[in-house]
Amino acid sequence: MRPIRKQELEYLDRLINNKFQEKKSAVSSQCELEISNQLEKDFNKFISTLKLDKLIKEAEQAEKEYQDFIRNKDNKQFELQKNASEAREALTDKMQQWAKIRNWDIRTSVDSVSEAVGRLKGACRDELEIKYKNSEKGKVFRYLENGVEDAKNILYSGLSIEDVWKNLDQVFNQAQIEVRVPKSFAQIAK
Repeated sequence: MRPIRKQELEYLDRLINNKFQEKKSAVSSQCELEISNQLEKDFNKFISTLKLDKLIKEAEQAEKEYQDFIRNKDNKQFELQKNASEAREALTDKMQQWAKIRNWDIRTSVDSVSEAVGRLKGACRDELEIKYKNSEKGKVFRYLENGVEDAKNILYSGLSIEDVWKNLDQVFNQAQIEVRVPKSFAQIAK
């Protein structure tokens, strides 16, 4: 049994880091693309499910009326500001309820409906990301988060270079990472 030399150890350490980082980056990009696409499809349904669509429309309408007033400098300012504030407050109250129920980590006090919609979009994105990571496609993503540790444990286990390559080949295969095993170890790894 031939022990791992320092150069081999350093090379394999860099290889593990690079390969897992490349794969994680690719999977993260795919995750972001799918979440962005799904966000466009699911956001309106998300708002409807939370029964916030009516409140958002009411708050948007109230804000629109308020902005029209400012441009016209009418004496209706106080009434419209009150309506907008009440509508926004109703929306933030509902957001606060949903934030507690769904464990969102968002600030629910807002100064505008667009700010509220932005925060709700962030909450929707977070839920979609969790859903993605728990899906079949997210398996690779989850494995990549733990795969580096598995590979490093094998690398520093004190096994022979042959056994290290054999076990690393299995870890790389599970992570769906292609690595060319040196020819002298290719037969051992299979």
